[in-house]
Amino acid sequence: MKNTLAKILLSLAASVCALGQADAQMNFALDIQTMHLWRGMEVADGVVLTSDWNITDRRKHFCFGLWGGMNTQASYKEFDYYVSYTNGGFKCSLWDIYNFSPDAAYNNKEVFNYKASETGRFVDATVSYQFDKHFPLSLNWSTIVFGRDRDRKNEKNRYSTFVYAEYPFYRKESWDVSAGVGAAFALSPDKHTRENFYGDTSGVVHLNLKAVYRLSVCRMDFPVTLLAMWNPQSNDAFFQVGVRLLEF
Repeated sequence: MKNTLAKILLSLAASVCALGQADAQMNFALDIQTMHLWRGMEVADGVVLTSDWNITDRRKHFCFGLWGGMNTQASYKEFDYYVSYTNGGFKCSLWDIYNFSPDAAYNNKEVFNYKASETGRFVDATVSYQFDKHFPLSLNWSTIVFGRDRDRKNEKNRYSTFVYAEYPFYRKESWDVSAGVGAAFALSPDKHTRENFYGDTSGVVHLNLKAVYRLSVCRMDFPVTLLAMWNPQSNDAFFQVGVRLLEF
């Protein structure tokens, strides 16, 4: 596993160097949110700060990035690595997600442990397609391909999958409003249960209504996001407000 990890790190380093030789562009964004919501789940409550630091090639096809999040109570801490490729409306990405919140019920103290039955991280692979402006539907397929997504006996990966569709239905002046629906299921479920990473059974776990307002102050943009999210399976509902504080 150490050799595998070394190969992964070397590959990432090589990717960064390749981007650097191709007129790479460095990007950074900092957001503040009233909570952290993800695929039908409330990952963290309280005020949350998230940051995204990435490097892309000149045409923005390839991207390598680091993403972090933490709430003001320090009860939520996350550090992720990701790589992506974008071409027109097509995009594929691979995220290595490590939530090391202090009260986690899984291994949250061994960042370099990549043993499938022990690691506290998971790797999420996503393929998405954004149709053109005449039919601006967005479709996403995400599958957890490794890590903290095991059956009850911790013998195999469930390959929990989240499929999501979003469509913007109102765009006027500074407002963009869209609606989305997401469902989850396991590609390799346990013989005795239909549990997956997102819920107790297969089905719809995410409904959302999202509005983005492009707020401009002193010639600077501060996009404000309003997100209402419902999870029919867990019988939960959440309302999140977020603001992009910095972007360069």
